[in-house]
Amino acid sequence: MSAQLVELLRGAGVEFELLPHRHTTTAASEARVLGVVEQTVAKTLIARDDEGRCVRAVVPASRRLDLAKLARAVTAKTVMLLSETELLSAYPQFELGAVPPFGGPAGDRVVLDRQLAECDQVVLEAGVHDTSLWLRTEDLITVADAQLADIATS
Repeated sequence: MSAQLVELLRGAGVEFELLPHRHTTTAASEARVLGVVEQTVAKTLIARDDEGRCVRAVVPASRRLDLAKLARAVTAKTVMLLSETELLSAYPQFELGAVPPFGGPAGDRVVLDRQLAECDQVVLEAGVHDTSLWLRTEDLITVADAQLADIATS
């Protein structure tokens, strides 16, 4: 999947860098392996709103997603995280737990936490657990068509 993300970014004229690394399973371990601070590593969590639409919530590795805040941001009564089975079904092109904020199925709403938006650059999973992408945060917001909101908690 990294190749498809690379094509998407090149097509959008976005400057980026691929960062191969050893296999990691959390955004915090990804930050450690890459030698960057957790606040600049974006983790994407997938939720479903009360109308059945997927929402990609993007928060810093150093924080947790607040589902109530996410629900308010997308004007839903509730949002629930997808199960592993639902993730595998909805995002078969990505490794489980490595869904990026863009690419794959169209139509997902993307909400980026404001704290992450304050970073000049971010690192995120490239659809697999052994390669990350580095890019400017403003480019991430544009490519993902992301809404900014306060959706994370400590």
